[in-house]
Amino acid sequence: MQVKINKYSDTLKGVTTLNNKEIEIPYAIKDEIVEISNNKITKIINKSKYRVEPLCKLFDKCGGCSIQHINYLHQLEIKKDIVKDLFNNTFKKDYYVSDTIGMDNPFNYRTKNQFVYKYSYVDKKIICGFYEEGTHNVIDNTSCIISNTIACNIAEYVKHIMFKLHYNAYDEDKHTGLIRHILVKNSTYNNEIMVVIVTSQSNFPGSNNFVKELINKFPNISTVIQNINGTSSSAVLGKIEKVLYGKGYIIDKLLGCTFKVHSRSFYQVNHIQCEKLYSKAIEFAHLNKNEVILDTYCGVGTIGILASKYVKKVLSCEIVKSAIDAAIDNAKHNNIKNIEFYLDDASKFMKSLANKHFKVDCVIMDPPRNGSDKVFLNSLLELKPLKVIYISCNPYTLVNDLKVLLKEYKITHIQPVDMFCHTSHIETIVSLDIKK
Repeated sequence: MQVKINKYSDTLKGVTTLNNKEIEIPYAIKDEIVEISNNKITKIINKSKYRVEPLCKLFDKCGGCSIQHINYLHQLEIKKDIVKDLFNNTFKKDYYVSDTIGMDNPFNYRTKNQFVYKYSYVDKKIICGFYEEGTHNVIDNTSCIISNTIACNIAEYVKHIMFKLHYNAYDEDKHTGLIRHILVKNSTYNNEIMVVIVTSQSNFPGSNNFVKELINKFPNISTVIQNINGTSSSAVLGKIEKVLYGKGYIIDKLLGCTFKVHSRSFYQVNHIQCEKLYSKAIEFAHLNKNEVILDTYCGVGTIGILASKYVKKVLSCEIVKSAIDAAIDNAKHNNIKNIEFYLDDASKFMKSLANKHFKVDCVIMDPPRNGSDKVFLNSLLELKPLKVIYISCNPYTLVNDLKVLLKEYKITHIQPVDMFCHTSHIETIVSLDIKK
């Protein structure tokens, strides 16, 4: 059956209409005419000028970079158009959306990479890579084009160590074997590398030899951590950790400030784009030394610490204790004296400030993918800061939240940023000024 692709879904799959019903067609490009069977392309009849040959031959199996078949500059245009259409259709108004901020080199950008290990009974060997999209089938691949190259090399070498030291990969069905995953984080600032080895049990015989093999091969590894995950859940990390080598963290630098990055720290995985994102957010805020600002959902304190040099005072809030501990540590490390951190739910924190009629000049919010709740948003309206900077990783929940905020605020900037190149994810900064 031949169909024409009319638009994109929220995951940037092609969409066609059959019998008045919209159908998603993976790896199809808008305006293409394709032949399909079971909602999959069997033949491209009229190929888009934006279709390119993916560098990774496994991209359509892994699903990690699912729009790699689209020219990168066109990916940026698509993401801008999605944001623009979403705003215009939601608010029935023709908003100006800036061009998506992209990368000069949109490859090997990830500074956090995790790999899963499994024994293949078919190939009679340990394989390592990523889960196939929507499954727990492991795609054997340590040559990911969006992952850090050294992280990929470490993942591949761990297979060699496992064979040499007789370690078995974890079997999800039988609950046997030792090595489940590795997590590799690297610092763009000083090339430090953290390796987290996720094991199924606390007993890690020969761990000293494991670490020695690793650091002899990769001398930039500054810390090795054992994370113990004995559960049958799909979560990568367990709750208990042991530092096997080094300090247990790495140091990175962002816009002149240094940050300790732990295994569990929420820290943007694209360093280059993170600097662009935060720079643009601070630019939109037009901060000055007389202002008090709130940094809600602050994580390890990155944007609040970066903004602190422009304002009188920063109040930062985060519900995860380990993140707050890291944020306090990061502020001390940077000799920041005008920032306070609060361990609290962001909505409760905002409500308590609203009840006190606390005066605040600007709120910077960077909520999780599901956005903020009504308590947070209504409390923000009660606080009435002059400016709001909303950093969103999900444009669909962003516009839902803006339905509330636009009662009292007007949009001044809409800026998409491509944090996750070759994927469907869209980061967006929206700046809002209170209505006069």
